[in-house]
Amino acid sequence: MANPLVLSPKECQGKTWHPPVDLAFAAQQALLPLHAGELAKAAATMPLALLKEGREWRLVGVCGIETGHNLFIKDGKWLGNYKPAWLSTWPFAVVTVGEKGIVTFDRDSGLLAEESAGEPFFDAQGQMTDAVSARVEALKVAHGKHQATQKALAALAKANVITPWPEALKSQLDLSFDGLHMIDEKALSQLDDETFLSLRKAQALPIAYAVNLSIPQTHLLARLARLNPGYVAAPENLDSFFDNDEDLSFDFDD
Repeated sequence: MANPLVLSPKECQGKTWHPPVDLAFAAQQALLPLHAGELAKAAATMPLALLKEGREWRLVGVCGIETGHNLFIKDGKWLGNYKPAWLSTWPFAVVTVGEKGIVTFDRDSGLLAEESAGEPFFDAQGQMTDAVSARVEALKVAHGKHQATQKALAALAKANVITPWPEALKSQLDLSFDGLHMIDEKALSQLDDETFLSLRKAQALPIAYAVNLSIPQTHLLARLARLNPGYVAAPENLDSFFDNDEDLSFDFDD
């Protein structure tokens, strides 16, 4: 969002917007942003991963095996059991400026219109319309959860327990992009008490466990690739990878 529209009566004067009619806007996004509040439902539906953007780590849902194709979206409809919250608030977003969060609208979304061509952002009294208000309230709730998620991910990075997805898994899945990370289980189990406690205080442990426990959901990506194919052929032999690879164990009790 290079040039966002700040949501205010002054900035939105003379402008209207069109709500998305379906999810086609995300059909080319293989990775979708998540926050820790979505862990339980998302981890049961799709693989989760950690992705570094600039200096910060992000929690994402892996929804595809190639750039430019979301396997969970077909003909504008969501095929999975859990739909990430981000899909319900786009093209609105919160931009953090110092200690303050500012709600913005994506000018490049294709949904911004001139006055009378779409729905207003504000009414004649300068109050948000119901459709806008509902999205802003959802963003406010999610913003706090995203901030907590970022603190947790920073703690995991500081503890040096983040590691790339195994090359064997990427090869079996025929993954066409890089950058996906998970938790190094061995490194996590060998942390000293003080560092482990710091992860617990940062509420980072649920993220660590959920990310690794979600990895077998790559089976679902393989099945979706046959139902909703893109350019990369769906792999046929993921079962052999999970049956035989001893490097992927998800026991955090040690």
